[in-house]
Amino acid sequence: MTETRPVRGEPDRTYRLFRWTRWGPAQVRVWDRPSGYLEVTVGDQTVGLDRTDRRSHAEREGAPTRTLFDVGVPVWWNGRRVGALRTGEPRRTGLLRRAVVDVVGEPPFVEPGMRFTLRALPPLATLRCDAGVLVASRRWAELLNAAAQEWTPYDDDVLPPKVRRSARAEHIALWLALRAGPV
Repeated sequence: MTETRPVRGEPDRTYRLFRWTRWGPAQVRVWDRPSGYLEVTVGDQTVGLDRTDRRSHAEREGAPTRTLFDVGVPVWWNGRRVGALRTGEPRRTGLLRRAVVDVVGEPPFVEPGMRFTLRALPPLATLRCDAGVLVASRRWAELLNAAAQEWTPYDDDVLPPKVRRSARAEHIALWLALRAGPV
């Protein structure tokens, strides 16, 4: 996979997160049009997700419940395509069930058994691999983050996620990108 990132020009939105954490700050850049590209930089590692829906209108109308992750969302790491995100098992979703996204691709970016899970209420997101949890939402912090986004002028999270000491900057960036984009 030697493709380059799919966008050029200035992003539509840019913001910074978690300046005071040991691994921060993180910078998020979003290109809404013409692509749905999202890029997160933590330290000197940049992870990008191409959320462009490449299905035809007929395909979208024929299967309205299929998501981008059923087809596969390309992942870029420092400008090089290294993998994809695909819907994992179990395929159940809902308010109390977890959405599972498998991360498939090349080592060293992808760890064995890497997957992202997201629960809706309360919104908890976890990036894990066979070795354990790499990055995860804090249960109590998600409620405070939701309240801060709703009732303050800030649009981003206030309290950072739990990050395992062995988690690399690219894994933190991937977690932030998946958390910022639709799953």
